[in-house]
Amino acid sequence: MTRILHVAIVDDWEASRPFGEYEVSTRAVPFIDAGFVHATTADGLRAVLDDVYDSLHLPLVLVVLDVDELQAAGLEVTLDPAPRVHAPLPTDGTAIVAELPLDRDASGAWQVPPALAALLD
Repeated sequence: MTRILHVAIVDDWEASRPFGEYEVSTRAVPFIDAGFVHATTADGLRAVLDDVYDSLHLPLVLVVLDVDELQAAGLEVTLDPAPRVHAPLPTDGTAIVAELPLDRDASGAWQVPPALAALLD
């Protein structure tokens, strides 16, 4: 079981639900421009939060994705050099393992949700 992570702006993720697909690659980049949805591993999450989302002051959600389920649904996923989903993400179904809100700590840094570790075992 391989799990990858996608950081989404809550408003973007929620607005996609009625359509069944999430078409955002990463912050301010639509899927149509990039041709894929950026993802990361647990080890790369801190860098994504610090490098891409540090200056953003909007609510974020961490979407935990099951690679096997994405592929079973016919979506191409590559893991090297960085995880990418080469199709819009489904907003529901078995490929979505969890949606975890991301919060900042007292210093203002984005925090990795404690529940994430249990979802990756």
